[in-house]
Amino acid sequence: MDLAFLSAPALEVSHAPAAARDLASPVALARPVANSAASTTSSGSLTATAAAVAVVGAVAGSARRQSTSGVRRSGRRAAAQVARQAGSLTDCPFTAYGTKDVDVPKERSEVVEHACPLEVQMSSDLAGDLEGQKKWFADNLPKIYKDLKNHGAVVFRGFELSEEASGFTQVGEALELERCEDPLHSVAARDPVDKEKGVYEAVNKPSRRKFYVGMHNEMVGNRAPGAAIFVCFKAAEEGGEFLIADGRKMFGKLDQEFLESSYDREIRYSTAEFPVGFVESLGPLQGVAEPVLYGIMTQALKAKVDFDVELRWERSGYDGSKILQVRALPQVPVVRHPYTGEPAWWGSMHSHSEFLRSEREKVFGDEGLDTTTGASRINKTDVYYADSGEKVEDDRMKHLDDVTMETAVKVKMQKGDMVLLDNYLVMHGRCPFEGTRKHAVTWYNSPDYSKSEA
Repeated sequence: MDLAFLSAPALEVSHAPAAARDLASPVALARPVANSAASTTSSGSLTATAAAVAVVGAVAGSARRQSTSGVRRSGRRAAAQVARQAGSLTDCPFTAYGTKDVDVPKERSEVVEHACPLEVQMSSDLAGDLEGQKKWFADNLPKIYKDLKNHGAVVFRGFELSEEASGFTQVGEALELERCEDPLHSVAARDPVDKEKGVYEAVNKPSRRKFYVGMHNEMVGNRAPGAAIFVCFKAAEEGGEFLIADGRKMFGKLDQEFLESSYDREIRYSTAEFPVGFVESLGPLQGVAEPVLYGIMTQALKAKVDFDVELRWERSGYDGSKILQVRALPQVPVVRHPYTGEPAWWGSMHSHSEFLRSEREKVFGDEGLDTTTGASRINKTDVYYADSGEKVEDDRMKHLDDVTMETAVKVKMQKGDMVLLDNYLVMHGRCPFEGTRKHAVTWYNSPDYSKSEA
């Protein structure tokens, strides 16, 4: 839900499992055969050879199906592009990293802290007047833009206009925000509330209720929306608070040496891992099977995603088994805001760290994935230094968590409440919940801050 393969955290929505389920099919098909190979290898090389051929054949067949479906997906993407050009949703914009020129020591001392988020309560004289509420947003656009630029996020409470999806979409229109495509659309489908209007569900599934969505900026691959409006259509009976953390404040609070080091070395996220331990049961055929499997999985990834990733042989940090791990391209953990130029901590370290996710599981329980499916094994992420490929140290992650949670603000939303946020200034997340919850989100291009009050 970030990163590069899933921006957002790997388990944040159904996006990672959906992407993983397609790509998991080679492994899923191979697993029963591989188990058979493991149990019969000692009977003779002929049996082992037959099993290995069956494994590679199953994987190859699945990859061919994946490749064919990739062609169909490409056709659908082309058709979708035509539709967007005809006036539907624009493509999610490319991530605006800007020039890598942040002077960490100097600019940390210049950070100006603002209250984040700013809360705005609807005036009682607008009660029951939906047209008046829409007009209020249009009339107050300059001030709202100024508040968004200064505070990073604005919470709107008490508005009846946004209690239903049809009225919620009018808020963005009144604010002259340009809707953009869900950044996840190239790897998976977020459940839509109103797909034509770009309204999508935001981590509401009961299977994700125990999962703590770590703090992150929305990004998938090389694309990131400039802004978003989150809305509550139904609050959870317990928990489920929306989380906001000011990236500028975090830039000022994080350990300076860690900031400088991670900024200089850059960061890479692993965004999925495919369990392929069965190849180690193939004996002398392992050396033949591995490059074939690597090539097949590489082609399957290319058919699935429209941005660059790297596939690596690794050992899982979860159980030590052999895996093929998907890593995103390097990125900086501090970016300059495209309009204000302010540096802000940015990315998905907090949500993607295996260490922090494991620590959260100790408090909130497991991640809610169905462990009988391949998705529970595939949907694993972690954080690495780009220059060496080494994992970011646990003590660094603990420090990051401490600062993040000190900075993060819980926003308990009720029906109709909205959070307008600038994706380059603030991070967002979500607390675990009980009961039923229906929150939604629409993504936008960056606001035209030239329209804001001085």
